[in-house]
Amino acid sequence: MEPVRFGVVSTSWIGCDWVIPAMQSVPECEVVAISSRDAARATAAAERLGIPSAHGSLEALLDDPSVEAVYIPTPNNCHVAETVTAARAGKHVLCEKPIGLDAAEAEQLVDVQRETGVTMSEAFMVRYHPRWLKAREILRSGRIGDVRTIHATYSVYNPNDDDIRFRPELGGGALGDVGIYPITAARFLFEAEPLAAFARMERPSPDAVDYAVAGMLEFPEGRSLLFSGSLRQGWCHWINVTGTDGALEMPISVWPQPDQETIIRIRERDDLRDEAAEVLRFPPVNQYEEQVATFARVVRGEIENPWPIANAVAGMRVLDAVLRSAESGSRCEIVS
Repeated sequence: MEPVRFGVVSTSWIGCDWVIPAMQSVPECEVVAISSRDAARATAAAERLGIPSAHGSLEALLDDPSVEAVYIPTPNNCHVAETVTAARAGKHVLCEKPIGLDAAEAEQLVDVQRETGVTMSEAFMVRYHPRWLKAREILRSGRIGDVRTIHATYSVYNPNDDDIRFRPELGGGALGDVGIYPITAARFLFEAEPLAAFARMERPSPDAVDYAVAGMLEFPEGRSLLFSGSLRQGWCHWINVTGTDGALEMPISVWPQPDQETIIRIRERDDLRDEAAEVLRFPPVNQYEEQVATFARVVRGEIENPWPIANAVAGMRVLDAVLRSAESGSRCEIVS
């Protein structure tokens, strides 16, 4: 197929170090432009990464006739406005998670997508990794019986108080940066939306972002997610799924390196000593490459969009309920 020509909005680390190289590595994509509010930074990034055009604003990038899709890795508070602007300029949009600051803000994207007809999707690279897809297939098969509970966590240690993740006005905080991954895992694996949330957060002061979040989500049919996420704890990311006939474990669940083999470990129900676990091995893969190649195929009409923008809005409703629960100290229902 003809590659989709991308413009990248901002010179952020995740874009320049991960997503742009992924786009440049797959035949489905071509990076033709990059922008920054600082034109010199855009020019420097373009020269370093071999990108043909550099622009000093989003508007200039959107006016570039060579750009047909944009990738948005800007701070969280910019996501919805920039997605709307790009879509109304006729550009397809792959926007980093979380898609917005709350569901009320994000809901307008459904109408804008319908109005413009462009492809929109939230960038969650984990959902494209072959191991995540295989885990969902195993659950569908009934291999571990009736799945009842998922335990999942993602924590990092970020000592930089000036990082955007610690700035409330930019939509920072542990929930939107790391806690969102265990929540996404449960929505992905249960293939359902949760009904209610009960959560708590750790904040160094009342006006600061959350440094850590932990809680439970109630899913239909009595299933549940126990989750945690932190910006000030040791590096840890894993998913455990328990069913009536066994359990499934995914270590290094969020961010395996592109050259790293990954595994799924399946335990039988009565294997008390952990002597008969089956280990499924997956060769190294760059999940960012899988993400951008899939998005490009959607743009070209080769496949249906596996993650339409309505899914991102549903995810924001979950985050809203987690936040309300942490603030009130009570169980909060999730209203669709």
